[in-house]
Amino acid sequence: MGLDRGHLWFIGEDEAYWQSDNKFQSPQEFDESAEPTFVRADETTYDAGETTVDEMADRLGLDERDRICYVYDYGDEWRFYAILKEIVEDGATDEEPHVVDERGDPIDQYGSDR
Repeated sequence: MGLDRGHLWFIGEDEAYWQSDNKFQSPQEFDESAEPTFVRADETTYDAGETTVDEMADRLGLDERDRICYVYDYGDEWRFYAILKEIVEDGATDEEPHVVDERGDPIDQYGSDR
């Protein structure tokens, strides 16, 4: 079980992730509605499993060096932040997004430090 299964999760904007105008929900949560939903008058949710990084960056209005927040398990609210390193205008590629640097102490599946 990874951080994409077993608990609900979403990706939102920086520190104000709960108030994000656009949220990208886990496919299991999104499947309950089967289409973009409007939770608040100014909030739209999307299926993160069907969204490319380019689409997400565009819908969130991200520029280089902006942050997003991945919130895993709404009860424990594990938060992971990602910074958009660069925007390449050459068009879409098949290259997968990847981590170039990480900080913080890793925690195993049982919640203890490694």
